[in-house]
Order: sequence, then C-alpha cells, then structure tokens
Amino acid sequence: LQGELGTGKTTFVKGVAEKLGYTRIVSSPTFTLINEYPSKPTIIHIDCFREKNIDRWNLIGIRDYFTDKNIIFIEWPKVLEPVLPEYGVYEITLSHISENIRKITLKQ
Repeated sequence: LQGELGTGKTTFVKGVAEKLGYTRIVSSPTFTLINEYPSKPTIIHIDCFREKNIDRWNLIGIRDYFTDKNIIFIEWPKVLEPVLPEYGVYEITLSHISENIRKITLKQ
C-alpha cells in the first residue's frame, strides 16, 4: 500500500478485513510493525514507516509471513522489496482527490 500520510491505507485494510469477516478493531501497525487479523484468509498488516532496516525485518522473521495462506498489506513497502515473493504482489496506491474521495490505483 502506497500513499501519503492520511490517504486511507489503514482504512482500506479495515474495509477488506470487514468483507472477510473480521469484526474487531483494525489499527495502524506503525508502532507494533505487524498486526494480524484472523479472518479467512488471515490478513497480515505491516507498516515499514518507522523501521527502515531490512536486517531487523529479517530478524523478526518477515519472510515467514509470505505464504499463500495470508493476505499481506504492507504500508511504506520500499524497504521490504528485496524480500517480497516474485508472485502475487500488487501495488495499491491511494491518493487524495478531495477530503472524502480517494483515487485507488492497482498495478501488478
């Protein structure tokens, strides 16, 4: 997920989670780095805004999340590009159109 602060990246994840049956709170993982939402399939919500060190992400075990059993949303994903799988990666960009309207662009 890409977009400036406040474009709705976490709100986008919340909408997907609700559609997949998750009924609890969805929040930004800015300080926790990773949130897991037990839906079907499980949603993994990652935020790289505060942690730019790829070695730290590797120590956390980031690659273990990249399975076909999870849907993974990564905010500020540039740091993780070297470890992303070669398949099934989509770039979702959100941008402001107005206060209540966003443009969503999807690129494979």
